[in-house]
Amino acid sequence: MTEKILVKKHKQVREITLNNPDKLNCMGFDMLDALDQAIKDAANNADTRVVLIRGAGSRAFSTGADLKEFRSLPEDKTEKWIEYGNAVFNRIEMLQKPSIALIDGYAIGGGLELALACDFRVGTRSAMLASVELQHGWLPGWGGMTRLRRLIGESRAKEVVMLCEKIPAQRALEMGLLTRILEGGVADPELQRILEHLAGLQAESFKQAKTVLMDPNRTTSGPDVQFDILAMKAAKKE
Repeated sequence: MTEKILVKKHKQVREITLNNPDKLNCMGFDMLDALDQAIKDAANNADTRVVLIRGAGSRAFSTGADLKEFRSLPEDKTEKWIEYGNAVFNRIEMLQKPSIALIDGYAIGGGLELALACDFRVGTRSAMLASVELQHGWLPGWGGMTRLRRLIGESRAKEVVMLCEKIPAQRALEMGLLTRILEGGVADPELQRILEHLAGLQAESFKQAKTVLMDPNRTTSGPDVQFDILAMKAAKKE
């Protein structure tokens, strides 16, 4: 597994770290591949009861796609990038074990989309969330728009996607983007309490509850992908 992803196991919690702190944990193909493999391993490991995803360092959870790599892609690779990232995040969303995004610092663009694919988003006071894709001429193509609309409603989803503003932790909590704020930072005992609670749940009961609570008509692999591909093609022609 590439060093861009680090995996540790603490009792029944599998901690997956995006390990590219010098670039604010932005994601290229190699990191997406490693993340996908880490999620598959967690899904198939009976001893893993909870998955925690975090970013290395204290500056960012992730600032999303590696734009240097993304902008250099030929058209066919661009489509693969969008489709593959969406597939990886769908796998996280459909994971039949609890998943938590620990957001310390920035969760921007694809980083926010990754956090939205998790069951819970727990942030520190320094957490800052934003959807900035429209400023670059494309759309959130890894399922972010669909997940935002389901999570916080159409009006607030438009606010996040169209205004492209950085949203601080307290505002994100009020909007429903964050589940909890860790007042004591990443070492706050509240995080450990949540992890222990989720790890202690009966696995089959959690699976059934998640199945019932999730929208059966979810379309995360549909419009976001196709519209983003079209928008990206248009942006490259300008």
